[in-house]
Amino acid sequence: MNLRLAERWKRMGNRGPDVGVMLLFALLAGLFLWGAHAMAYPEHGCVRMGKGNSGPLQCSPRQLLDNARWLLLLGVLAALPVVYIVWGWILAMARPLPPEKQWPE
Repeated sequence: MNLRLAERWKRMGNRGPDVGVMLLFALLAGLFLWGAHAMAYPEHGCVRMGKGNSGPLQCSPRQLLDNARWLLLLGVLAALPVVYIVWGWILAMARPLPPEKQWPE
C-alpha cells in the first residue's frame, strides 16, 4: 500500500502559522476547562467570585454549577478552531495525488 505521505505533506505547504494558532486556542480551551472543573469541584466548598480575594464568597452548589457550565461552553468554543484546522489537514491529506510517473523500460 503506497500512500505517498511525504508527497501529501509537502503538497500541504508551510503549516507553521496553523500550528501556532492551534496551540494558542488549545491552551485557551484547556484553561477554560480547568476553570470549569475548579469551579464545579471547589476544594473547600466555596469559591470567591472576583479578582483575587476581593469578590463575594459563593457557596451555592447550583450557582457554582451554572458558572462552571458557562466556562465549559467557552472551553468548547475555544476548541472549535483547533478541530477546524485539524479537519482541514485531514481533508488536504485525503485529496488524491497526481498519478506517479511511469518510466519507459
